[in-house]
Amino acid sequence: MKLLSRADRSALAAYCTAYGRWVTAEAQVQKHGTIVKSPDKGFPMKSPYLTVADQSMETMRKFLVEFGLTPSSRSRIKVPDRGDEPDEFEIFLGAG
Repeated sequence: MKLLSRADRSALAAYCTAYGRWVTAEAQVQKHGTIVKSPDKGFPMKSPYLTVADQSMETMRKFLVEFGLTPSSRSRIKVPDRGDEPDEFEIFLGAG
């Protein structure tokens, strides 16, 4: 669809970074649970990994909206009419 360009590279990289943090944090939440003991007095507290996972997921959601990858944001995407220009995928299929 040619909606992304080189200018979008840093935003896509930032999404990938947030995704990596989310995966790592979720693995730690699975390992240690959502409630852990505080280091000083041993009281129950929310896992710091859960906070990282939640923040990373929110960052990812914002990028998904920007890239038109949610149902509501996808409905707002306007793809330029390519007219009679041949579709590259169709050309590829015909070349085989």
